[in-house]
Amino acid sequence: MEFMQESVRKTRKPQARTEATKAKILDAALEVFVQQGFENANLDLVAKQAGCSRGAIYAHYTSKEEVFLGLVEHRVQTKFAVMRAKLDKETEIEKRRSLFQSWAVSQIDDPSWGILNLEYKLYAVRHPEAREKLLHLYESLFADSAKDFLELLFGQGLSKAQKTSGERRLAALGGVLSGLVLESQFRPELLPPTRLRTIAEEVFANLIVPLH
Repeated sequence: MEFMQESVRKTRKPQARTEATKAKILDAALEVFVQQGFENANLDLVAKQAGCSRGAIYAHYTSKEEVFLGLVEHRVQTKFAVMRAKLDKETEIEKRRSLFQSWAVSQIDDPSWGILNLEYKLYAVRHPEAREKLLHLYESLFADSAKDFLELLFGQGLSKAQKTSGERRLAALGGVLSGLVLESQFRPELLPPTRLRTIAEEVFANLIVPLH
C-alpha cells in the first residue's frame, strides 16, 4: 500500500510541473499577443516572456495557433465553468438569466482579450484551417453542455426551432459584445469604457428573453 501511494505521489509531481509550465507559457503568450497582436507575435517572444526555451513550448504546443487555442480552452474551462456551476445551483429560470447576464456583460471589462479574440477570428477567416480548428475547439468545449445550457436559460421542452433561436441569440450576443469593445476604441466619446456595461445590459435585455 505504501509503495502504491509513493508511486502516485511520484506520478503527480511531473504532472504538476507540466501543468505549471503550460500555465506559465499561456500567461506569457497572452501578454505577448495583447502587446504585439496575434500575427506579429512569435514563439521566440513568448519563450522569452515565459523564461523558457522555444523547445519547451513545442513540448506542449505545435504552433503559435495551438498556443492561442490553448488560451481559449483555458479561459472557457475556467471562466465559463464557474458561471455554469452557479446556474446549475439556481432553481429559478429568471434568476439564472440574471446570473448569466451579469457574467456575460462582465466580459466586456477585459477589452484586451476581446480585441485579441476578434483579431484571431479575422485571421481565421483568411486561413480556413485555422477557422476549422477554432470551430472544432468550440464544438468540443460546448458539446456536452450546449443543449442543457439552453434549457437552463430558456426552459425545458424546447422545440428544434426554439433551440436554434436560442443558439442564434447567444451567438449574436457574443458578436455584439465584441463589437462594442472594438467600437469603443474608435468612438470613446460615444462609447466610453465606463458606459459599456450599461449598453451591454441593454443589448442583453433584448436578446436573452423567453423563446416563443
